Amino acid sequence: ISGVAANKASAIYRDDLPHHDMTGGNTFMPGIIKERFSGENPAALDSGVVRARHMLRLAATVDLQVTDGGDHFSASVRVTNETGHKLPSGYPEGRRIWLNLIAKDASGAVVYESGHYDFSTGDLSHDADAKIYEVKPGIDNYMAGVTSLPEGPSFHFVLNNKIFSDNRIPPRGFTNAAFEDIQSPPVNYVYADGQYWDDTEYALPITTDTVEVRLYYQTLSKEYVTFLRDENITNESGNCLLYTSDAADDLLCV
Repeated sequence: ISGVAANKASAIYRDDLPHHDMTGGNTFMPGIIKERFSGENPAALDSGVVRARHMLRLAATVDLQVTDGGDHFSASVRVTNETGHKLPSGYPEGRRIWLNLIAKDASGAVVYESGHYDFSTGDLSHDADAKIYEVKPGIDNYMAGVTSLPEGPSFHFVLNNKIFSDNRIPPRGFTNAAFEDIQSPPVNYVYADGQYWDDTEYALPITTDTVEVRLYYQTLSKEYVTFLRDENITNESGNCLLYTSDAADDLLCV
């Protein structure tokens, strides 16, 4: 693009300036900002959401293969990371991606589903086959003794001092040694050096006629918002965020 690289009087105007876009992957908070802070630029916030959605759609490739196993069908889903970082990346407590696979019979009735998300309640199914990509930080034994909080995964960001699990998909160029060096290895999950994809297998009923799979991305989980609400004992901000994320309008938030 054409422009200057800094807001200095000596900055040189160039016609070959690389464009750096601070879009990120958040399509939720710009709407909250627009609603709660009237002084912000709504057109700029809406434009940021459009750009974020575009980038999110380019972040992964999903491939589905279904084979006949005789007395059942087998579905294999590959998620390929098309980004330059772990998928997903960013603030770990709220962000996650997951596979929702639905098998239907010839009449259109659902005969199998994994990774169901209830859009009316915000609850994600953790069924036996559910594939959810996320990182789980938490409190180790020492910190539990210091704080009197239970050891294990936790949403207490400033107290968390251990990663209990991290199955996020690595980017191209991944090696286990390199990610150990930057303190970001897979935890309780295995990726081979050079692997930037992940495969998930499903056994489906023989009555299966069609199979659909979607990869969902969520900026903010209900579990995290509920934690924030419960920890806030000073005002109604926690309830406001919970009700806003549920798209409810029966609570006055100012």
